[in-house]
Amino acid sequence: MHPTIFNLAVIGYICATGLALAYLVQREELIYRLADLATLAGWALHTLALVVLGVESGRPPLGSLPQAISMAVWVIVLLAMWAERQYGVKVLGAFVLPIVVLLSLKVAAGRPLGEITPTLRNAWIWVHIALALVGIAAFVLNFVGALMYLLQDWSLKHKRTGTFYYRLPSLATLDRLTYRTLALGFPFLTTGLILGALWAGSAWGSVFAFDPLALFSFLAWAIYAATLAGRAAAGWSGRRAAYFALVGFAALALTLGAGLFFPGRHGS
Repeated sequence: MHPTIFNLAVIGYICATGLALAYLVQREELIYRLADLATLAGWALHTLALVVLGVESGRPPLGSLPQAISMAVWVIVLLAMWAERQYGVKVLGAFVLPIVVLLSLKVAAGRPLGEITPTLRNAWIWVHIALALVGIAAFVLNFVGALMYLLQDWSLKHKRTGTFYYRLPSLATLDRLTYRTLALGFPFLTTGLILGALWAGSAWGSVFAFDPLALFSFLAWAIYAATLAGRAAAGWSGRRAAYFALVGFAALALTLGAGLFFPGRHGS
């Protein structure tokens, strides 16, 4: 039951992606509304799939890395729909949804991976995973905001008033989006990593026990910590902050790749 519903959700996300990209090019209000409806439909089906999985398994749908990625996708779409309305960035879906589709297809087509060790199945480990996922979802929006900022900045710098110039918001709006998503995601990721480190000490015998996903997670955290410190203390903004957002997202991509393709203690 759950795989069928999730596959329907993926179809909804794919349709929404195509419509969002079409809106980026043509900018017709009807296309935007259809993209918005398709996104909402995909997210609603995804919600139902997660609920069914939780009921069938008798626990939160976070018991393996693919399930955690699926939940991260759910949060990403939720935050994207909120940010789109909060900041009036109607083209946000054209940049967020391709990432959503790629992750969703990986979850749908991936082989089943081992689940979390039974001794760790308790409320604290679920909190650790949930907080980290919210942080990761916020950083996906941080990356998208930075990418749009650099595209708009390039258009202005080279006086190319083409597709992106007229579709993207102002640099000030995009810089504000990247800062607020950074400020939102960092506390969640920090708390999630702290809880994970505490549990690693009791479950693995050492906080520093080798695990590729954990190591790359702390690398990404260090990059985002430096970026937030630079913005808060040194007044970083604009292009410099956007470049750091891209580097941080690259570290997150390495984290995901490490979890999926390298042996470790996170069920891969």
